[in-house]
Amino acid sequence: MNQFAGESRASLLKKIPEMKWAHSIEVGGGVVTPGAWGAPNPLIANAFDDVDFKGKKVLDIGCWDGLWSFMAEDRGASEIYATDDLSQRPLKEYSTFDLAHQLRGSKAKYFGDVNVLTLYKLGVKDFDVVINCGIYYHLKDPLLSFTRLRQVMKEGAILIVAGVVIDSPEVFAKFYYRESFAEDPTNWWVPTVPCLRQWVECSFFEVLTQHQTHPTVCSLTARAIKRKDPHYLVPDIELAKFDLNVYS
Repeated sequence: MNQFAGESRASLLKKIPEMKWAHSIEVGGGVVTPGAWGAPNPLIANAFDDVDFKGKKVLDIGCWDGLWSFMAEDRGASEIYATDDLSQRPLKEYSTFDLAHQLRGSKAKYFGDVNVLTLYKLGVKDFDVVINCGIYYHLKDPLLSFTRLRQVMKEGAILIVAGVVIDSPEVFAKFYYRESFAEDPTNWWVPTVPCLRQWVECSFFEVLTQHQTHPTVCSLTARAIKRKDPHYLVPDIELAKFDLNVYS
């Protein structure tokens, strides 16, 4: 239950400057939360423009204050699961999602103890759209994360991916442990764009669009598919239901 339920709008508005916000979120009446990350990332906004949200069941991974969940709702999504892993997040003492949710009158469902590797907790496997922005490079197991996403998506569902990349035409990813990427010790794997595309494709997705206005940031949209994949010599047990290969 939203902790701010029942409070007046005037009371809720007074709480906005008391909290630390990452996202700039419109909450009605011309009020926008003071997000430290500034205006919505145009690469993600462009990817959103490639997707039809009307009537769709949407999953938002690592939602933080909820910007992309609310934008999906504004674009007609019928059901939204907004997840976050508060054990891994700074500023978790500020209930920004709940406050924005209440001010906007949102119907999104919030889960603060679910990350991309524990999506089974939701008990849902038929998402139409999945928003996976700013996540993969914070994981030790980014490939496993794409497997977990494919497992909860309908065939034909759309995945939105966005994050940092290495500016190179080659296919590789760098691992950061003793050294940090961008002075952030929570960054583990950073791929090139061709590598990111292949991470997505080998998880039984078909890349549809790519946006890149900066050499080290990229967004993709991809469709969840079943297919015969000539690059698989043996089945991937976790992805076998999407694999149309016949193995001897």
